[in-house]
Amino acid sequence: MSFLQPCLLTLLQRGEDHGYNLLSGLEEFGFDQDNLDPSLIYRALKEMEADGLVSSQWGEESLGPRRRVYGITEEGHQALDFWIKDLSRTRDEIEKLLAAHDKGLSEDKTEE
Repeated sequence: MSFLQPCLLTLLQRGEDHGYNLLSGLEEFGFDQDNLDPSLIYRALKEMEADGLVSSQWGEESLGPRRRVYGITEEGHQALDFWIKDLSRTRDEIEKLLAAHDKGLSEDKTEE
């Protein structure tokens, strides 16, 4: 799993969308749109569709060429829930490590 996948699923949890809007939405998670290759987004969406996490169909509403619209599936919701729980556990572990590190630093200063 890359961090990109749960971010895309979180965006799709809000509603169906096409790749370009998803690319723009990734800024919310700290991705720099100027340095993010759009092909990575479409590759991730294609892989997630093959895994049953998203579905897609050709959209009808477009001023230009028709666009593929993606939506999250039930399996996608379940995978996102798993990833969020896993990320929360990881965040807790990191916070404990940082607190222990900071405690060690403050103890070192009191010994000086």
